[in-house]
Amino acid sequence: MALQQLSGEKLITGIRNFILHDMTEFLITSAIPAALITVYSVICSLLLPKGVNAAFATWMWKIIPWYLIIPASVFLLCLLFKRDLSHIFKKKPESFNAADFIFLFIPMTPVVQYIISNQNSLSLLSSFFVFMIFAAISSVFAIIIPVLLSRFSSKKMTITAATAFVYMLMSMAALSAANGWSNRGLLAIQCLVFGAVLLALSLQKIIPQNLFSAAVIIFFAVNILTGILFKQPAGGMPQNVKNLPIMSVMAGREIKKHNDILFIVFEGYANSETLKYYGFDNSEQAAYLEKNGFRVYDGTYSIGVPTEHSLSKIFNIDRDITRHKKYLAGAGAVHSILGSAGYKTCGVFDTNWNLRGLPIDEIRYDMTFPAPSTAMDARVLVNAILTGEFSDTVSFEGVNFDSYLRQKHRVIMKQYASPVFMYSHSGLPGHGPSGMGMSLEERDARVKNYLEGMTRANDEMRRDVETLIRFNPDAIVIIAGDHGPFLTKTGYGLSKGRGNFSSGDIDRYDVQDRFGMFLAIRWPEKQHGDRYDIKILQDVFPAVFSYLYDDDTLFDKTRMKRMTKENFRTLGVYVKDGIIYGGKNNGQPLFIMKNN
Repeated sequence: MALQQLSGEKLITGIRNFILHDMTEFLITSAIPAALITVYSVICSLLLPKGVNAAFATWMWKIIPWYLIIPASVFLLCLLFKRDLSHIFKKKPESFNAADFIFLFIPMTPVVQYIISNQNSLSLLSSFFVFMIFAAISSVFAIIIPVLLSRFSSKKMTITAATAFVYMLMSMAALSAANGWSNRGLLAIQCLVFGAVLLALSLQKIIPQNLFSAAVIIFFAVNILTGILFKQPAGGMPQNVKNLPIMSVMAGREIKKHNDILFIVFEGYANSETLKYYGFDNSEQAAYLEKNGFRVYDGTYSIGVPTEHSLSKIFNIDRDITRHKKYLAGAGAVHSILGSAGYKTCGVFDTNWNLRGLPIDEIRYDMTFPAPSTAMDARVLVNAILTGEFSDTVSFEGVNFDSYLRQKHRVIMKQYASPVFMYSHSGLPGHGPSGMGMSLEERDARVKNYLEGMTRANDEMRRDVETLIRFNPDAIVIIAGDHGPFLTKTGYGLSKGRGNFSSGDIDRYDVQDRFGMFLAIRWPEKQHGDRYDIKILQDVFPAVFSYLYDDDTLFDKTRMKRMTKENFRTLGVYVKDGIIYGGKNNGQPLFIMKNN
């Protein structure tokens, strides 16, 4: 009986000591890691690019200070009851050791995965550059600063908290991609992941150091090996353009006219009917173009979307071509045919997207702006990691707009002695977010941004027209959108199941919003505007070649089937010869309003 009483007293004493000593010390010293994460959060919210990481950091510095009330209260209670806390504040600083840097494997795991996934666009040097940037950031914020604060708090405790926070920032881009986040994430999921990482790293307190280090290295190795084994090839295997049907049709033909060809694309520039659906009247812009000699081909659509699909088909005059960005960079059949006919080919872009991810030898333009460089891909990847999302915002790294416009107008103004084929691509007016698209709640704001982009795109277009009318009136000028704006329902997310829509929910405007686009052409002789039966974007170069080679039979010989592909973006609803098949408007025309 006495033995049982003694054991009970020991248990009570142990619990009492744990609460009064160990727990008290933990709560008070935990204020340092919490305060450190608060400071990190404030810095990140101010310095990081606007996006998911900056939004997460803003939430954190608003939430964590509430936790500081707990250790502050414990500290005040200890003072009130005159408990001796001197041993806490007389703590000796701890020194660096090799085991501390094992923690670097945690935040660097997602970084190395990103580098592996982007090896098609990163050189060895730029990969090393990205790795070293984030290794340095992780070392400073997850290891060095926490160790320097070890005089005030447990080194392991502070490193654990700091590493978990840095890991969250580094892995946020992957979380955003998995959850379809854009600009901001879901705090509940972020806190759950942060808590899980914090808990996992806290196990170092109860397991041997060697075992913990081995577990961290295994975590790193397994994730990297998985990234290597399951790396997706970018863009598929492109065909050899020499084997395309258009090449055999054009073989041996002699070009008769050498007019400059200016193919000016505006990203996501929609048809007038689609714009009216969004409450935007674009009739004044169409009238301006017609007044300046353009034929506006109302009711046209692209048989492929988005950009790579659409333009791979147009530059190869082939419906079944495997999409690849190299075709946008001067390696298409159209470029080859015109280059053989003595044309100088030029690519002028307001972002590096058209060139990003390609080896230098696959960029075939005689002149490009901006100049191709693997360094730009490293900058885009760094920006994406810091932003916390792989989105159009970070992947469309822009150049100075005035420089882009000035270079485009130099080409238009016939600065070269030889005839010129120019493909220029403006990021205006833009489109809805890629990846998982958008939520229904954010749709109105996205539409508003797009319509503001329309106004800017129209201004850029007018400046282009003024320049070509003055300096190059004999050029064939094609002004086009590449596809629609992806702004009905959940945009890109429609095909990912977002919104739980079915093919029966797809109406005319959903199809227009994906495949419909704007098209206007200025022919050297105005009567040619009605000479070719242009119905789709991909009809453009069959018509251009018919004009240049002075052979109208080429149009029908080279034009492709007018049936859309990649119809998963409209849940299987497709368009053939201007008629919708499937959905709410089955059997009806894609466009019902005629403005011309």
